[in-house]
Amino acid sequence: MKIAIAQFNPTIGDIAGNAQKLLEIAQTAAANNATLLVTPELALCGYPPRDLLLYPGFITGLHKSLTELAQQLPHSFSALIGTATANPQPGQRPLHNSLAWLHNGQVQQYYHKRLLPTYDVFDEARYFQPGTDQHLIKLNGITLGVTICEDLWNDEDYWGKRQYAINPLADLGDADLIINLSASPYCVGKQATREDMLRHSARRYHQPIIYVNQVGGNDDLIFDGASLALNAQGNLVLRSQAFVETLDYV
Repeated sequence: MKIAIAQFNPTIGDIAGNAQKLLEIAQTAAANNATLLVTPELALCGYPPRDLLLYPGFITGLHKSLTELAQQLPHSFSALIGTATANPQPGQRPLHNSLAWLHNGQVQQYYHKRLLPTYDVFDEARYFQPGTDQHLIKLNGITLGVTICEDLWNDEDYWGKRQYAINPLADLGDADLIINLSASPYCVGKQATREDMLRHSARRYHQPIIYVNQVGGNDDLIFDGASLALNAQGNLVLRSQAFVETLDYV
């Protein structure tokens, strides 16, 4: 399977503009014989959308745009698109931080982020309800284990402790490949930590990992991209260029 990694710089709140840009990226990827496009966390609205998420019309707009995007994608082409979705369960946070699997002209399924950071620059529990299920996609005979950003950052074997009660990676033993949609801000030394952590996880679980990160600056945050692909032995297969938009293939 040829996978396109879209290191994307969204404009926060510009749903239509982001969707058009994602469509153009998907068309380029399909023309280069890719089967699957992977995008960053909340790519359709940009990260962090903050209190734009409190407007019902904003969430409706995301759903409408995502449905249209699915219909416009090239035939037999799949995409994993980061978005926010409504949570219908009463008594919970009103939204999920989600990824949507687009395939055959439709949104086939949504998968929800399980670990929601509230430390440092993050305030995701203000808006989102955590997901509860493991996330597996069957595509062309390959089982993809899909995760969103923080879901990769709770391996007690690497950190020496757990910050959350669960480790989503440990629930994806049936996956042939782990895919992670991220919006991970830059700080000095962050990339070395990411690579070391992902190398450890690939080796521990004997699974290749594709990590796609947002790029660009939003308010006080800078996203450096530097997306990664590692094989099951933890060896680096791909590192995207930092601080620029790229479309790479593995």
